[in-house]
Amino acid sequence: ISATDFNKGEYDNGPVNMQQMAPYLFSDNTESIMNMPDAMQESNIGVALYYKPGYGLTLLREQILGRERFDYAFKEYIRRWAFKHPTPNDFFRTMENAAGENLSWFWREWFIENYKLDQAVTLVLNNSTDPVVTVANLNGMAMPLIVGYETVRHKKGMLKFPAEIWSNTAVFKLRIPVKEQLLSVTIDPDHVMPDVNISNNSWKSD
Repeated sequence: ISATDFNKGEYDNGPVNMQQMAPYLFSDNTESIMNMPDAMQESNIGVALYYKPGYGLTLLREQILGRERFDYAFKEYIRRWAFKHPTPNDFFRTMENAAGENLSWFWREWFIENYKLDQAVTLVLNNSTDPVVTVANLNGMAMPLIVGYETVRHKKGMLKFPAEIWSNTAVFKLRIPVKEQLLSVTIDPDHVMPDVNISNNSWKSD
């Protein structure tokens, strides 16, 4: 976000491929953002204190809240806490209050714990009247689900579902709104989610 705004985008390299960033953000040695810096392994400090918080807030703005709500809430946080000494929890509460949404799941997954994201296509019922795709959330992190599809007649589409679909289940079934068979299905075709295992993100018909 800052690179886009600074000096008319002089240092903006375009959208970040979050799938490529995932192994870096969620390596086996990665520690929680909320750990104290003097208790972290030195090799983790850069990721935990700079990269991961920044990418997390980008996800919150671009994929979870949307730019308008995020920007309003962030400005409200700055207004309320200017010249004071807010804690991380003050930031969390203010963002939720101003955005009008419970984000406790996001703070827990991204900041407090060290969960990983792995969404997978596990089954496709590829009938010609009402195709159904089953997606599993194979790890602890819940994120919005974005599914792109192409039909045998090369009709393309995209469906997006909020993270709340994972509230009580690790398996989600979605109907593709077409009346023909599918050629392919892909989770997160634009690579905006930090999925640690992209090998299970796609399905293609035989």
